[in-house]
Amino acid sequence: MMDRNEISQTSRSDNLMWGQPITAIQLDSSKIDAWFDEFIDTETLCTEEFEFSKCKTSNGVDKNYTIDYRVPMDIVYDEFSLFINDLGPKMQMSSAFEVPWINVYEKNGFQDAHDHQGTRNADFSWCYIHKAGDSHIVFKNRNATNSDNCLKEYFDAYEAHMDFVPELTGKGTLYIFPSAVLHAVSPNKSDSPRITISGNVRVLPQEGGRPAESPLTAE
Repeated sequence: MMDRNEISQTSRSDNLMWGQPITAIQLDSSKIDAWFDEFIDTETLCTEEFEFSKCKTSNGVDKNYTIDYRVPMDIVYDEFSLFINDLGPKMQMSSAFEVPWINVYEKNGFQDAHDHQGTRNADFSWCYIHKAGDSHIVFKNRNATNSDNCLKEYFDAYEAHMDFVPELTGKGTLYIFPSAVLHAVSPNKSDSPRITISGNVRVLPQEGGRPAESPLTAE
């Protein structure tokens, strides 16, 4: 893991959309690239498909639980710690990271709107763009109405009320967001695949007072 005084990101955008914090961070991809090339074979790993989507995934595949994800997880943990600190934690927190998974979107591959709360009631989620293809993530306001959808045809202000696409969408981008936020992946228009690494996190309070620094510990 990096020292807390080091900065791994080259650019960052923090947005509060519909009362939800959504962060996009442009990272140096070299360490994850090297790890991926050495340990990941998507042909044999990503053999399942999500319902109502067109993408291959390692989620739910037995082989996925044998993958050593420590290289990307160390990077994600450091950035997640900064994300949590920006939220203004009132006490020391512990984090439980679920085993990540990999998605592959070939040409025209997409993912329908969904969230990541699932049966384990995750609090936060993350998604890292290993290869971008010609596709992007779209965050969606689950409280938007049909009237809002009509009004976006007349007013620019209503565009962001319905859907939000972060400025950072390319290779090396890490997104961190609440698991309850709906999001989708647009169809990949490229012959080159879009490949992502994603995961979920639960946070739990620990006994003690308000932290001065480093409010997050890993379980």
